Amino acid sequence: MDDLLLRIIIFAVVGLISGFVAGLFGIGGGTVRMPIFIYLFPWLGVAHPVMMHVAAATSLALIIPSAITSTRKHYKLGDLDMKLFKTWAIGLLIGVAIGSILLPFSSTEILQALFSIYIILVGLYIAFSHGRFCFGQEPPKGAKMVGISSVVGFIAAMTGTAGGTLTTPILSAFNMRLERAIAISAATGLITGTVGAIGYIIGGWNAKDLPSYSLGYVDIIIFLVMMPTVSIAAPIGVSVSHKMNEKTLQITYAILLIVIGADLLRRLYV
Repeated sequence: MDDLLLRIIIFAVVGLISGFVAGLFGIGGGTVRMPIFIYLFPWLGVAHPVMMHVAAATSLALIIPSAITSTRKHYKLGDLDMKLFKTWAIGLLIGVAIGSILLPFSSTEILQALFSIYIILVGLYIAFSHGRFCFGQEPPKGAKMVGISSVVGFIAAMTGTAGGTLTTPILSAFNMRLERAIAISAATGLITGTVGAIGYIIGGWNAKDLPSYSLGYVDIIIFLVMMPTVSIAAPIGVSVSHKMNEKTLQITYAILLIVIGADLLRRLYV
């Protein structure tokens, strides 16, 4: 019981921190949660062979509540292009399904390396892109759209992130209005979070060495504790961000991602 109480206290604090940082930088929480999970799980006794699996699955499950709220808001505002999103969602489903199938067969080392490289690349993009990329004057259609979103879904599933960090810049590079791109990004999290979490519950159902109170690879205690605390802290982060310089926030976030990604890669070789 003492271990359970300690776990509840720790992840209540983690929820407050990750929610605040996500609100501060205006991002999905996956890129914040995953490094915290990776640093904390060994100390809390999560078995190394399933550490990244539990981290990714639990992170995806935590995407769902905020994604539902965000998607409903964008839909009511009329920013969510449902016709485009239906095609986008097909690719997401394919990508997340492939990721869900492959994750149980991937080692913690491979998953940690993939996540580390991913956040380093995201950090470099934020620091140096400045909206320079242009892939076309309108979003692709049909098979091309499905192909792009399937890659987004696969990366989201394998890294425990919502996929919004990729979705918004990709669609913006196709000359999509930012409000519409952000709306698709929010709905992307709804798909990747829901389908990914279900896939990892099924895929990890008979996995060995899982933490107590797990449902497949999803740690239910962490999910239940962090869900309300993230919701409490995120609006506070948003309020603070409005008082800060946007460029400073972007550079700070980019540096943070690059440093954390480099450290996680270093840990694989020490």
